[in-house]
Amino acid sequence: MGLALLISLGSVLVLFPAWLPRGPSSLTVEDGAVELLQVVLLSASAAFLLAGAAHAGRFRPIYQGLSFAVIAAAVAELENGLAVILPGKTSGWVFLPFVLVAAWKFARHRRETLRFIGFAARHPSSGFIAAALIIIYVFGHFFGSRAFWQATLESDFPPDLPRICRGYLELLSCYFIFVGVIGFCIPVTRRPGSIPTG
Repeated sequence: MGLALLISLGSVLVLFPAWLPRGPSSLTVEDGAVELLQVVLLSASAAFLLAGAAHAGRFRPIYQGLSFAVIAAAVAELENGLAVILPGKTSGWVFLPFVLVAAWKFARHRRETLRFIGFAARHPSSGFIAAALIIIYVFGHFFGSRAFWQATLESDFPPDLPRICRGYLELLSCYFIFVGVIGFCIPVTRRPGSIPTG
């Protein structure tokens, strides 16, 4: 019941920007409401991971590392906004410190990282995370390319169509990450220390 409710809510959330009134600010494309919702979902996922880390026992640093990785993704989505206040190409590298902290957490706790990978491979939430990565790195590049739309619709397509499709697919993947993170975090907050060790 809860999973069906989350999927239904996600369907509404992902399409929500399309219902916004169109104006000169172009809220429905990547630089508007779609990108804002991506950041909100990724930030919420990071918050859940940090909250779950307090109950994750030996996997606490792994949850913390995952939270920093998700924060890095959220900061990367803010690149266009950060470019206004940061000089040069600095905005494109703001996410890097969070990636380095996440990598340090995983490298320092290699045994727990390997055990968590074994646990995650059997967890249903991994399917949502894997689907999110496939959407971003496969479907996002495919449907977000001008070559695809030129081959499909020849020359008769709006110039912003590839960017809009890529933005909505990234929003869908962020929602899948959010659902997957909830799936990993709720069990540990209900039953502290009950995560299987593989």
